[in-house]
Amino acid sequence: SPGNLHYHYDNREQIIRMLYIQMRDKLTLPVQELPKSLAELVEHQKLILTVSWEYRFFNKELLCLLSRDQELNNLYIKDNIAHKGRIEKVIHNLIEHQELDIKLDNIVEYIAETILLTVQFWNPFMLTLGRTPDKQTMELGILRSNEVMRPYLTKKALKTLAELEQ
Repeated sequence: SPGNLHYHYDNREQIIRMLYIQMRDKLTLPVQELPKSLAELVEHQKLILTVSWEYRFFNKELLCLLSRDQELNNLYIKDNIAHKGRIEKVIHNLIEHQELDIKLDNIVEYIAETILLTVQFWNPFMLTLGRTPDKQTMELGILRSNEVMRPYLTKKALKTLAELEQ
């Protein structure tokens, strides 16, 4: 109940901050557990989809929430920089696993930023098109974020994708 929430938390911002930390903790894998193959990445994306749906209000209202709470904003920026680094690590894992063929580090950064941008702002984007975000549109956002890697997929990765789609 609202009364019970405000007994434990001083204000709305503190509640949102705690919800954000719960979401972040569910989504964040330790570096050694990051996907090392395309198959592992697809499995991890299922978790991302589930958690993102559970906390969909956060990304929908992201900019507003960050503008209202400087402490949340600072925490989010710090976490987002780390998240970008984890995405880059996954890309490097896929390169090492011979599923991506990328020769330049700046391409890795470009792909990581594009994936992060797509995943974080997909729901608001859907709203600007007059579409109500649901699990299917969120899944489409994850699929779109993967498309940025398509030009760099190796034959091995394409074979893996074909097997996963069956």
